Amino acid sequence: MSWLNLLFAGICGAGASATLSYCSNISKKDIFWGAIVGGLGWFVYSLLIPQGASGKAGTESYFWGSIAVALLSEILAFLKKNPATIYLIPGLLPLVPGSGMFQTMRAAVTGDLDKTLHLAFTTLTAAGATALAVAIIASVARLLEKFIENRKLSTTLQNLNKRDLQ
Repeated sequence: MSWLNLLFAGICGAGASATLSYCSNISKKDIFWGAIVGGLGWFVYSLLIPQGASGKAGTESYFWGSIAVALLSEILAFLKKNPATIYLIPGLLPLVPGSGMFQTMRAAVTGDLDKTLHLAFTTLTAAGATALAVAIIASVARLLEKFIENRKLSTTLQNLNKRDLQ
C-alpha cells in the first residue's frame, strides 16, 4: 500500500471518528482529538495488514491498531483530565469488524456452512484482538496511575515526617 493510500486511510478513519464524536455530543474541542485517535488507529491497521489478508495477519493488524488507539486515548485522558472513553469509543469505530459480521451473516443465510464458520472465526478473533488490546493498555494505565499515586503519597509522608522531626 502506498503512503498516499495510507494517508487517505488515516483521513477516512479520522472522518468516521469525528462523525461519531459529533453524533455522541462530545465537546467540540474533544471531537478533534477523537478524530486524531481514530485516524491513527486506522492508519496503523492499514499499515500492518497485507493486501487481501485475513485470519492471523488480519487479527494482528486489528490488535496493533487497537493498541495505538487505546494508548493514545489513555495519554489524552491523562493530559486533558477526561475519561479515556471519550477518545476510545470514537477511536475504535474504524476498527470494528463490521464487514466481517455482514459477510458471516450473508454466508449463513445462503447456507454455506464452511464459509460461515471461517468468516465467523476470523471476525470473532478480530473483535477479541481489539478487546484484548484495550484491556492490556487500560490495565497498564491503571497500574501506572496507582504507582504514581503511591509515590506521591510516600513523598508526602516523608516530608511530613521530616517536618515533625524538626
